[in-house]
Amino acid sequence: MVSVKKKGGIWLSFFILSPLIFYLALPTFSLEQVWSVDYMFFVMLCLLVSFYPIHTEKSILFLTNGVSVAVFIIYGLFAEIVVTTLALLALMLRSNIKSDEHYRYPLNLLMFQLLSLVSAFAYYTVLPMVSDGGMSSFSLTALIIYMLVHLGFNQIAMYCINRYLFNVKETELIDEDFKFSFYTSLFIVPLSFILIYLFEELHLNGIVIGAIPFLTITVGMNVFFKNQMNNTYLKKVNVLAQELTEKKKRSEVIETYLRSLAHIFPVDALSYFNVSNDGEVRRTVVFKENLGIEELNEPFSISEKSILNNAILNRTIIYYNRAADWRIHCINDICYHAESAMVLPVTLREDVAGLILISHKTKFMYNDMIVSLIRILHQYFSIALDNAHQYELLEENSETDYLTGLTNLKGFSKQLEKVISEENTCVSLIVMDLDHFKKTNDTYGHEAGNEVLRQVARLLERLTDMGLTVARYGGEEFIVLLPDYSKNEARIIAEDIRRKIESAAFTVQQSIKSSKPVIIPTTASLGVATYPIDCSRADELITVADKAMYIGSKQKGRNRVTIARKGRNSYEVKKIF
Repeated sequence: MVSVKKKGGIWLSFFILSPLIFYLALPTFSLEQVWSVDYMFFVMLCLLVSFYPIHTEKSILFLTNGVSVAVFIIYGLFAEIVVTTLALLALMLRSNIKSDEHYRYPLNLLMFQLLSLVSAFAYYTVLPMVSDGGMSSFSLTALIIYMLVHLGFNQIAMYCINRYLFNVKETELIDEDFKFSFYTSLFIVPLSFILIYLFEELHLNGIVIGAIPFLTITVGMNVFFKNQMNNTYLKKVNVLAQELTEKKKRSEVIETYLRSLAHIFPVDALSYFNVSNDGEVRRTVVFKENLGIEELNEPFSISEKSILNNAILNRTIIYYNRAADWRIHCINDICYHAESAMVLPVTLREDVAGLILISHKTKFMYNDMIVSLIRILHQYFSIALDNAHQYELLEENSETDYLTGLTNLKGFSKQLEKVISEENTCVSLIVMDLDHFKKTNDTYGHEAGNEVLRQVARLLERLTDMGLTVARYGGEEFIVLLPDYSKNEARIIAEDIRRKIESAAFTVQQSIKSSKPVIIPTTASLGVATYPIDCSRADELITVADKAMYIGSKQKGRNRVTIARKGRNSYEVKKIF
């Protein structure tokens, strides 16, 4: 961002230096020449060339210097500065420079006027020292010096502006744009030479004939660079599509996609909105150029005519190239200046699960090619998101006990590894086994036994609200992980579990004994162990707590809580009646 102070300095420098430059060039001014038809044709040619700027990945280039140098040789410095200024103004007006960047007008005008002055000084300095045969009106060697000085001074000026005005630390003095400008100068100089020669021989007709190669090359290179940029987009889109297919989680797919959208395509700002099943919208991500990505979780209200709401209703990509077409209905959608805007609905199983809003401060930024590429990429994204969703469901199901809905041993093991890696001061664990459960199955039937297991699971499930992990260990065994719980705290919870199971009325609607509801009395034996008190490694907790439960509770009467003590067969048995 350019500060207000710097912007003021640019305008002040322009109003002081620009008149001074014109004053220094005034000796070369000839009113008769400037008002001639020939000169007007040169102005028209320069304007035509400026209407077809060459868009590279980082900047905009145009070949008016090939025409302006011919104007300089024929009419002098003053006439050349006028032509360059008019062409540059035309280019900037077509570029739709946003209001907060109007300082670019005086900055670019002043830079090119200084370029003309410095290049002319080099030309007039060298001219007496060199002599070319064939054409007496100018020196080809001096003309080459003029172009080289123009090229070099332009690159130095751009480097200083990017580095010290825009604070772009990665700026290089010799970059790809400089190389392009250098190579184009190799054929611009001969074209300028030909244009001057044709004018001297044929006058107005010479300008028309000489304009053909300039316009042909300008249009041709414009098409070439557009195709090159499109190929660059396609390569980046292909790489991103491959990256998306490798992601296994929805959050990773969305994060990768958002970052890539902002990196690949022209995006000044980006917002991501979560849309819940009941229609609630929350803005979770905001990206702004030079500020990076900010994660939020704020409720967001959208109006009925909002482009966001239109995207939800139509479930299709919507884009606009002028703020006048959409901004009046979207006061809350974007809290920053934007002209071009695009909304991409994020669908998951035919439902809109999110919205992506990208925007740019420049009008007509999203042309047909960019929109087509984004459509293709968005299809890849939708497929990757659905695949990640399916993978998460599969993983969730593989870690969930089918009967009780609790975490199974696989999921529990993963959670235990996570707790161990967090380096808690202590970790406690409860192993619980329902007493005489085989007898329950034999007496009431396996379906009745399964119903008891489900009801026990619902009772234990309440512990998850305390940050505990509850899992079915297998059969009628359950296990509870208590991160950062002391042994005494774990014992209290285990006793509470035991009492609730003992006093609960586990009712089944039918059994092999009766078709009427039956209450099945159930008790449980529990073992408690704590790391690092009872074992040297946290992954030994299950074994230690299991032994405490079997040796201390099962073998001593059941319906008990046994606290493991360090030592092979030393346990403290607790029971409350």
